Amino acid sequence: MINSTATTARKGFDLFAYGWQTGDFESYIAMLADEMIFWFPMGTHRGKFMGVAGRQEMIAKCRDHTAAGDRLTLHEPHYVLTDGTSTLFEFDSDGLYGGQPYQGHNAIALQVQDDKIIGFREYFGDLGV
Repeated sequence: MINSTATTARKGFDLFAYGWQTGDFESYIAMLADEMIFWFPMGTHRGKFMGVAGRQEMIAKCRDHTAAGDRLTLHEPHYVLTDGTSTLFEFDSDGLYGGQPYQGHNAIALQVQDDKIIGFREYFGDLGV
């Protein structure tokens, strides 16, 4: 079970990273379950959203970054922790965020079930904006 969780979560992380790098989050969005938990600590999408609202907020966040021209490289995770349902990725990132150069240290936890992302929680360091 843990290997399946880790594999699905890694695919989700890689597609999320691709979205940040290119502005095309559609493959990542296709991995989202119809209902999910979305938790983000600041800004327009701050809060904890459940069910259909969680999916909608996750999609809105992705599309807002695309529209704003935010582009980041999410570097290879240097720490990955997996349990039966969730995988935590700790990584560095850099690029353009909010129209400003950005370098940060981030952690994203993806919860998965049946090859779908059912939970997204993000934690990050200094945004510099």
